Amino acid sequence: MIKVGLFGIGLDTYWPQFDGLLERLEGYQQQIATKMEGFGAEVVNVGLVDSPVVAREKAQVLKTEDVDILFLYVSTYALSSTYYL
Repeated sequence: MIKVGLFGIGLDTYWPQFDGLLERLEGYQQQIATKMEGFGAEVVNVGLVDSPVVAREKAQVLKTEDVDILFLYVSTYALSSTYYL
């Protein structure tokens, strides 16, 4: 079984500006994870990465989980430092 790492990117300054956006994007990402699981993959879904600090935290999780392949879900605009993995 393939072990898939999944993370999304966004911009943390958007969350207070757009009510419900974060939750909606997290839901979309979960749909992607569910589809991947339907193909027989083990999915390590670390959620949305929306700042450099969160990027470092999630990168450590993905390294620890030793995933075989990594998928990035681009949900909104993000700074290049946001997906520092």
